[in-house]
Amino acid sequence: KIIFYSLLLLVFIIISSCSQGSAVDLGNGYRFDYDPVISGDDAIFGPDENVYAVEGHVTAYNSDSVFIVVEQKPRHVILKDVYLNSNLTYLEEDKIFKQSTLRHFWIVNKIKDSRYGPFTEEEYLLKREELGISLELKQVPADR
Repeated sequence: KIIFYSLLLLVFIIISSCSQGSAVDLGNGYRFDYDPVISGDDAIFGPDENVYAVEGHVTAYNSDSVFIVVEQKPRHVILKDVYLNSNLTYLEEDKIFKQSTLRHFWIVNKIKDSRYGPFTEEEYLLKREELGISLELKQVPADR
Protein backbone atom coordinates (compact mmCIF):
# COMPACT_ATOMS: atom_id res chain seq x y z
CA LYS A 1 0.00 0.00 0.00
CA ILE A 2 2.83 2.39 0.80
CA ILE A 3 4.31 1.95 -2.67
CA PHE A 4 0.90 2.53 -4.30
CA TYR A 5 0.27 5.72 -2.32
CA SER A 6 3.81 6.92 -2.97
CA LEU A 7 3.35 6.42 -6.71
CA LEU A 8 -0.04 8.14 -6.57
CA LEU A 9 1.51 11.11 -4.75
CA LEU A 10 4.33 11.26 -7.30
CA VAL A 11 1.85 11.27 -10.21
CA PHE A 12 -0.13 14.07 -8.52
CA ILE A 13 3.03 16.14 -8.00
CA ILE A 14 4.06 15.66 -11.63
CA ILE A 15 0.62 16.63 -12.93
CA SER A 16 0.50 19.66 -10.64
CA SER A 17 3.91 20.83 -11.79
CA CYS A 18 3.11 20.41 -15.48
CA SER A 19 1.37 23.75 -15.69
CA GLN A 20 2.97 25.38 -18.70
CA GLY A 21 2.79 28.86 -17.23
CA SER A 22 1.57 30.67 -14.20
CA ALA A 23 -1.95 32.03 -13.90
CA VAL A 24 -2.59 35.59 -15.05
CA ASP A 25 -5.01 37.58 -12.89
CA LEU A 26 -7.53 39.33 -15.15
CA GLY A 27 -9.44 41.03 -12.32
CA ASN A 28 -12.80 40.43 -10.63
CA GLY A 29 -11.87 36.80 -9.95
CA TYR A 30 -11.15 35.96 -13.60
CA ARG A 31 -7.86 34.40 -14.63
CA PHE A 32 -6.01 33.04 -17.65
CA ASP A 33 -4.55 29.69 -16.69
CA TYR A 34 -3.49 26.27 -17.90
CA ASP A 35 -5.96 23.44 -17.28
CA PRO A 36 -4.01 20.17 -17.02
CA VAL A 37 -6.99 18.13 -15.85
CA ILE A 38 -9.88 18.68 -18.26
CA SER A 39 -8.62 20.05 -21.56
CA GLY A 40 -4.85 20.30 -21.30
CA ASP A 41 -5.19 23.77 -22.83
CA ASP A 42 -5.01 27.38 -21.69
CA ALA A 43 -8.42 28.73 -20.70
CA ILE A 44 -10.14 31.72 -19.13
CA PHE A 45 -11.61 30.82 -15.76
CA GLY A 46 -14.45 32.76 -14.17
CA PRO A 47 -14.84 34.00 -10.62
CA ASP A 48 -16.30 30.69 -9.43
CA GLU A 49 -13.51 28.24 -8.61
CA ASN A 50 -12.41 26.30 -11.71
CA VAL A 51 -15.45 27.24 -13.80
CA TYR A 52 -14.72 28.17 -17.39
CA ALA A 53 -15.58 31.59 -18.75
CA VAL A 54 -14.01 30.44 -22.04
CA GLU A 55 -12.69 26.90 -22.15
CA GLY A 56 -9.43 25.96 -23.87
CA HIS A 57 -7.64 26.31 -26.31
CA VAL A 58 -7.25 30.10 -25.86
CA THR A 59 -4.85 31.46 -28.48
CA ALA A 60 -5.14 35.20 -27.73
CA TYR A 61 -6.73 37.45 -25.11
CA ASN A 62 -6.62 40.86 -23.49
CA SER A 63 -8.47 42.59 -20.67
CA ASP A 64 -9.21 45.92 -19.05
CA SER A 65 -11.22 46.85 -15.94
CA VAL A 66 -14.53 45.75 -17.52
CA PHE A 67 -13.95 43.36 -20.43
CA ILE A 68 -11.93 40.33 -21.47
CA VAL A 69 -11.63 39.67 -25.21
CA VAL A 70 -10.69 36.15 -26.28
CA GLU A 71 -9.74 34.18 -29.38
CA GLN A 72 -10.26 30.45 -28.95
CA LYS A 73 -9.44 27.43 -31.08
CA PRO A 74 -12.41 25.27 -29.98
CA ARG A 75 -11.07 21.74 -29.61
CA HIS A 76 -14.51 20.27 -28.86
CA VAL A 77 -15.96 21.72 -32.09
CA ILE A 78 -13.00 20.88 -34.32
CA LEU A 79 -12.85 17.28 -33.10
CA LYS A 80 -16.57 16.60 -32.55
CA ASP A 81 -16.79 14.26 -35.56
CA VAL A 82 -13.38 12.76 -34.81
CA TYR A 83 -14.50 11.76 -31.30
CA LEU A 84 -17.08 9.47 -32.91
CA ASN A 85 -14.34 7.63 -34.80
CA SER A 86 -12.59 5.51 -32.21
CA ASN A 87 -10.06 4.22 -34.77
CA LEU A 88 -7.94 7.39 -34.69
CA THR A 89 -4.96 7.65 -32.40
CA TYR A 90 -4.30 10.64 -30.18
CA LEU A 91 -1.54 11.77 -32.57
CA GLU A 92 -3.93 11.63 -35.53
CA GLU A 93 -6.53 13.65 -33.59
CA ASP A 94 -3.87 16.16 -32.57
CA LYS A 95 -2.77 16.57 -36.19
CA ILE A 96 -6.36 17.33 -37.26
CA PHE A 97 -6.67 19.87 -34.44
CA LYS A 98 -3.39 21.60 -35.25
CA GLN A 99 -4.28 21.88 -38.95
CA SER A 100 -7.65 23.49 -38.28
CA THR A 101 -8.00 27.23 -38.81
CA LEU A 102 -11.38 27.48 -37.04
CA ARG A 103 -11.48 30.20 -34.39
CA HIS A 104 -14.21 31.41 -32.04
CA PHE A 105 -14.20 34.84 -30.45
CA TRP A 106 -15.65 35.83 -27.08
CA ILE A 107 -16.23 38.95 -25.02
CA VAL A 108 -16.58 38.60 -21.25
CA ASN A 109 -18.03 41.41 -19.15
CA LYS A 110 -16.35 41.01 -15.74
CA ILE A 111 -18.67 43.51 -14.02
CA LYS A 112 -21.92 41.85 -15.16
CA ASP A 113 -20.36 38.36 -15.04
CA SER A 114 -21.67 37.68 -18.55
CA ARG A 115 -20.21 36.63 -21.86
CA TYR A 116 -20.96 37.09 -25.55
CA GLY A 117 -20.08 34.49 -28.15
CA PRO A 118 -19.00 32.34 -29.76
CA PHE A 119 -18.55 34.74 -32.67
CA THR A 120 -16.89 34.60 -36.03
CA GLU A 121 -14.16 37.22 -36.34
CA GLU A 122 -16.49 39.56 -38.22
CA GLU A 123 -19.29 39.19 -35.63
CA TYR A 124 -16.75 39.72 -32.84
CA LEU A 125 -15.44 42.95 -34.36
CA LEU A 126 -18.99 44.28 -34.74
CA LYS A 127 -19.89 43.40 -31.13
CA ARG A 128 -16.63 44.90 -29.87
CA GLU A 129 -17.47 48.13 -31.69
CA GLU A 130 -21.07 48.07 -30.41
CA LEU A 131 -19.81 47.74 -26.81
CA GLY A 132 -17.15 50.43 -27.31
CA ILE A 133 -14.25 48.09 -26.60
CA SER A 134 -10.88 49.23 -27.92
CA LEU A 135 -8.89 46.23 -26.65
CA GLU A 136 -6.80 44.38 -29.22
CA LEU A 137 -6.15 40.66 -28.86
CA LYS A 138 -2.65 39.67 -27.74
CA GLN A 139 -1.34 36.27 -28.81
CA VAL A 140 -0.53 33.73 -26.12
CA PRO A 141 3.24 33.07 -26.25
CA ALA A 142 4.09 29.78 -27.99
CA ASP A 143 6.23 28.63 -25.05
CA ARG A 144 3.31 28.74 -22.66
